Amino acid sequence: MLKSYIQECKALQEKFSQKNPTQKLITNCQNTLNPNDYTLSFFENLEQKSTEPMQIAIVGQFSSGKSTFLNALLGQDILPTGITPITSKVCKICYGEDYILEILYKDGRKVLQNVEFLHKLTRENSKNIDHFCLYAPILLLKEINFLDTPGFNSQNSDDTHATLKVLEQVDGIIWLTLIDNAGKNSEKALLKEFSAHFAQKSLCVLNQKDRLKNEIEIQTSVEYAKIAFDGIFANVIPISAKLALKARLNTTEKFLETSLLSLAHSIQDIALKRTESALSPKESLQKLQELYVSTQEKINTQCSNQKDFEALMQDSNMPLIFEFLNQTIKPKASFAKAHSALKRLKEMHIHLHLQYHKINQSYKNLQKILRQSNAEFVQSCTTSKAKEQKIFNALYLNLDVLLDSLAQKIFNALEKQHIIFYKDTKTLLGTKSKAQVKEVTILPLEKIKIALQNQDTQLVKDYKAISIKIKNFLELFVDSIHQNTNTLSQKIFLWQDFTPKSLELYLIAPQSQALQDLYHFTQHCYENILADFNKDALVATSFLHSELNVLSNFLSLNYNNAIDLTLTRLDLRIKNAIAKHQENQEEFALFNPTLENVREALNDAFCFEQFQARLFGPMNSLNKAYAQFLEQSKQTAESKTQLIAQTSFALKKEIDKITQNLKAIRAQTLTL
Repeated sequence: MLKSYIQECKALQEKFSQKNPTQKLITNCQNTLNPNDYTLSFFENLEQKSTEPMQIAIVGQFSSGKSTFLNALLGQDILPTGITPITSKVCKICYGEDYILEILYKDGRKVLQNVEFLHKLTRENSKNIDHFCLYAPILLLKEINFLDTPGFNSQNSDDTHATLKVLEQVDGIIWLTLIDNAGKNSEKALLKEFSAHFAQKSLCVLNQKDRLKNEIEIQTSVEYAKIAFDGIFANVIPISAKLALKARLNTTEKFLETSLLSLAHSIQDIALKRTESALSPKESLQKLQELYVSTQEKINTQCSNQKDFEALMQDSNMPLIFEFLNQTIKPKASFAKAHSALKRLKEMHIHLHLQYHKINQSYKNLQKILRQSNAEFVQSCTTSKAKEQKIFNALYLNLDVLLDSLAQKIFNALEKQHIIFYKDTKTLLGTKSKAQVKEVTILPLEKIKIALQNQDTQLVKDYKAISIKIKNFLELFVDSIHQNTNTLSQKIFLWQDFTPKSLELYLIAPQSQALQDLYHFTQHCYENILADFNKDALVATSFLHSELNVLSNFLSLNYNNAIDLTLTRLDLRIKNAIAKHQENQEEFALFNPTLENVREALNDAFCFEQFQARLFGPMNSLNKAYAQFLEQSKQTAESKTQLIAQTSFALKKEIDKITQNLKAIRAQTLTL
């Protein structure tokens, strides 16, 4: 297996060493790129281009005689002329052993037909045809392939698009225009745009020179065209394609070929009639003799008129076209093909570079959204928190006022009672108890409980109202947090919607893995981005919900218990003080609750310090909830940004590869 692998490597090295510099560069570029960023056929076509004939497009305005010119160039009346369905399709003419027409349909089918099919074509049966390929046994086609293109000023916009597409792929053009209509601004603008794509300047052919009166008018038109097309063409040649075709179809060789072919068909007809007994042997011989004599006379006449057709050929100026092809185009064929291949390779890399740049820019736009979101969250939450904190403080102050009211009611309900206390004094006769009446404070428990725990009293209603307000405060916080996450969601969804549209104009590699990854990322924006931000919002909301529920439930569920606890504690303290004072008046004083004592007891029973910490302190529950949300969302944004940065880094590596290829392409172009 190892031996087989080594042999394969050597074979590949040998094959690579036999390639020319342009082909080697194409192979190196292919090996550098991601396989999903190109099609194999693209690079195969580029490598084959250096061994293929040159591709020359015959381009011009509609009805300028392109098909007639090509017929004259090929010396065969093959292509239909005039306004026919084939003139609206691109027809590539290349070398073949026989005259045969290949039809390539839009659905990818290929069908072979006789050349006569071109003359039978209709608009109806040609609408599904993409283009034609005509094979002909003409030696010129071994070195140069010609492409007959639709006219630029055709009423059918598809014709113009087809021609523009051809111009992007050929090695050069021959511009054909009518001699009395050359040099229009529309022509100049179009030619300047495309002439820069080709390695060498093209040829301008002014057709139908036979329509002008004399040589002076012809030269005037030529000079005007040279000035109008200054810097675009290597030469401007006036011709008559019609005269050239007539001359080429009537050369001695062509006439002999046509006459002998016609004679062969006639002999075949006589043989067929003889087989069917329609002619006697004598009649058959007579017919053959007549055919022979007629053919000989035609050939003799043609030979005697040959000088006229040669003069006609010279007068058509077609020899100048052949001279340009042989002396200008053919010697630079390899240069032109290499230049064309490098041009297409460069364009492909530029478009691919732009596609990667746009993909990377899309990720950077998302990073920008995430970075801005953190600052926007802080600003929005600071504003919202300032407003909500006032409401939060008001809840605390309302509770404080209600506790003050409750303390006042308890204090006001305290009653005075006279109790006899006995104090032992020592005398000479022994110990003697002395009675003393003192006023003490007592707490009428049942009376106060009824007054404070009656559900219809305003005080109880106010406490319930505070409980509800504390519970409902969560809605303010939820709305504020959702406003932040919804704003981020809107921006993300806009990015999600815009990103694929922004790439439509720059797609050269639709199957690119980077592109597919971006599409997948955009389609799953919620899972990839928003879900974690919503989770952060839910965690902060749950925290505040728990905190507020504790406070709200305590007020609504433990009010009576807190009142009982407060009164019980005060009553117990009063009674304990009375009992101890009864035992030792000197050491233990009576307890007469002050308003502050009552409030302190209420604070303990209602856990007021917890309310104060949660509602009013520097780290109250609202501050904690916002701090938690901002910290978590900051970490989420940083995490997502870092993830995108890793993707962006991988894209930059691919962009660097493309950039290196472009530098190599430019360097190779300079060596041509």
